[in-house]
Amino acid sequence: MSVDMRLMLGYHISMMGLLAWSASLTIRQELMIAAGLATVIVLVSHYHRKKRHWRWAGIKPRNVLWGLGAIALMSFFLYAATPMFPPTDVQNLPWYLASLGLGVFNVLASLNVVDSSEAKFRAHCMIIDQYGREIEPVADPSIEVSEAKWKRAIRVTYTVVFMLVWIVGVASTYSFGTAFKNGSPEPTATQTEPLEDHGKTVYITPAEKRRVHALQLVSWIGFPGLILVALILHFLVGVKLFANAPTLAEYLKRRNELALPRKDGD
Repeated sequence: MSVDMRLMLGYHISMMGLLAWSASLTIRQELMIAAGLATVIVLVSHYHRKKRHWRWAGIKPRNVLWGLGAIALMSFFLYAATPMFPPTDVQNLPWYLASLGLGVFNVLASLNVVDSSEAKFRAHCMIIDQYGREIEPVADPSIEVSEAKWKRAIRVTYTVVFMLVWIVGVASTYSFGTAFKNGSPEPTATQTEPLEDHGKTVYITPAEKRRVHALQLVSWIGFPGLILVALILHFLVGVKLFANAPTLAEYLKRRNELALPRKDGD
């Protein structure tokens, strides 16, 4: 795990702690705390990069597209929560600040500004020779591993399906929140269907009820199903979906290599 990744996780945990203490703070205080942490993170990251002689690898058009996509998804995710949890509420703001931190990290990662892996970070750090000159490091073959085309196709397909289900899940949150916010406390001629949240019941139209139910059904079935499929694909089929976790074949191979008797001198 890279230093940048650790700093981001530290910020995220701090915002979760801020969430627990939000009742005794003001919005201005929460913003100042978040801004202070962000400033410290930038300074520490800059010092670490300068010390390691890090050089930006640059970007390609696809990196810009990934960055724009990350911004769009982050905006969609945060906006979907506003009907039920407005960011102007002092108790909700830390959650938005924490989510914003994750989103900014993903955007920066898309633009090759930060890396979650320490190995990838080191690949962009120059080596200083005895004369003080910078030399590009030799590429680590462990970073880029060749992958069979059929495995890559399955991984890409799974990623696309997962993103679609994730979008439906976010849309479900927004649809429920909007319907609940605009619901009537009593049944009316058009708002006849009950919708409950934390013991409070409002009444919405049948069309809104069907839409909320359909989106929730896809989310409730889709996410558990995708988790099960991911475990099967990664550990049994051997499609790398979790970068830092070995597949079953890799685990067995590693165990067999460790179990082999060593010859004298090895």
